[in-house]
Amino acid sequence: MKRSAGRSVRVRKKMKPDLDAPDSKPFGFTLFEVLVALAILGVVLSLLYLTFHQSMMVLAETDDRAEVIRQGRMVLERISSDLEGAVLLPQTEVFAAYRTGLVGRSTKEGNDFLDRLDFTSVTPQAAAAEGGWGFREIGYSLDRSPGRKGLTLFRRQERLGDRDLLRGGRSLAVCDGVRSLGFSYFDRQGKRGKEWNSLEGERRNQLPSRVEVHLRMEDSRGRVHDFRTQVHLPLSG
Repeated sequence: MKRSAGRSVRVRKKMKPDLDAPDSKPFGFTLFEVLVALAILGVVLSLLYLTFHQSMMVLAETDDRAEVIRQGRMVLERISSDLEGAVLLPQTEVFAAYRTGLVGRSTKEGNDFLDRLDFTSVTPQAAAAEGGWGFREIGYSLDRSPGRKGLTLFRRQERLGDRDLLRGGRSLAVCDGVRSLGFSYFDRQGKRGKEWNSLEGERRNQLPSRVEVHLRMEDSRGRVHDFRTQVHLPLSG
């Protein structure tokens, strides 16, 4: 104890911790504990990434499948709408310059069909909008497009104005990824055939009573989805 200016001041001596005491604990973690913690963290992060990756894969697969189904249904609806207006005009003086009807030709590669269909169709909406008869030549066919997966479905359209039902007009791509496109034709007795020709032969000047459309499309994983419908032709007689 020291005295200064009549007052006593106590000075406490700072004691150093006894590291050898049984109750004392070292500060921080050992290298082994750090390595164990990092290993556990790595396992947890790996599991989280795997779960996230699988979830994203399932989501992408579901979206891809939904897109193929949407496209397939859209194609069938478009073809059905065109076929419902299929018409065969009588060879009178008014329509003597036109060749109308339906021509379906079938081609097969392996188990897949690459059919082609050309026909005359009437659409009242087009007649009202264009101020004409509303008759059109419509064709559906498959072809390969550079840089695209599978086959591409093309739709050909031309306003009725010549004697060639099978050519002319403008062709636009409808969708890619098509594996197969097949048509089947039924006469009034229900007899089924893979080809039809209203221009010549035994089916001359006749339309099928109904047409079956079979479309097969591939998704990005190579899985094939089937779409099928039958279209009745109201103007077949």
